Amino acid sequence: MRKIRVVIDPGHGGEDRWNRGPTSYIEADGVLKVSKHLKKKLEESGHFVVKLTRDKDETLSRKQRAEIARDFKADLFISEHTNAFNGTAKGTEVYYSVKRSKDLSIASKMSRAIATQFDTHNRGAKTRLTRERDDYYGILYYGALYHIPSILLIESLFHDHVQEEKILLAEHNLEKLAEVQCEVIKDYYGINEEESRIKKMEEERRSEIIKGEGKDNKNKETNSVGPAREKLYRVQVGAFRQKENALRMIEALENDGYPTYLVSPK
Repeated sequence: MRKIRVVIDPGHGGEDRWNRGPTSYIEADGVLKVSKHLKKKLEESGHFVVKLTRDKDETLSRKQRAEIARDFKADLFISEHTNAFNGTAKGTEVYYSVKRSKDLSIASKMSRAIATQFDTHNRGAKTRLTRERDDYYGILYYGALYHIPSILLIESLFHDHVQEEKILLAEHNLEKLAEVQCEVIKDYYGINEEESRIKKMEEERRSEIIKGEGKDNKNKETNSVGPAREKLYRVQVGAFRQKENALRMIEALENDGYPTYLVSPK
């Protein structure tokens, strides 16, 4: 089954290393760390194939970054950033393309989840437009131009705020930031719900096996004619509006050794 394709763009880098916190935080380096953590977590889930626009300190234009996502045939394109304003503003905000109104949902969830995790202000999901009513941010503009289905620009925290810079300077917080983002992405694609169902099925399956072994032992002790007749049951494990979610469930079940089949509506 086709995995969800994600491109993560660590913003800035190379010649663009000017965005810094009050002490030692450098945005280009911080978001690269977050991006690497997020790539690893998404890949470990088994549902995603992930590419970074850069995995080191290098210069890339916004157009080049979007071209990487286009050529990778990304389903989701994320540009990682931290914010700055006047040293007192703080919080999380997530931008989505004016041409991708459906991304309001994931952008809202992403902003809320990050803000909740780090107990800061949820500034929400936003669009920012030019006078021509087009996307202000190049990543969003080119991402939409190249027909990438979903595009987000995440401003996780304000690195020019003293307290939020301290959060960003701790490696474990950067990993936690990636973990929060990973969970939101999985929720958006319905993966957490499927994994919960699969876990429940596995627990029920183990319970049935244990009960079955108990009955077999009892039959061996009391039935001298032969083994008890084996009964087989079919179980419906889900109903999906989108076929790709059903196929994702099938792949997970078959990987765990369960025979499956798909019944399509007529």
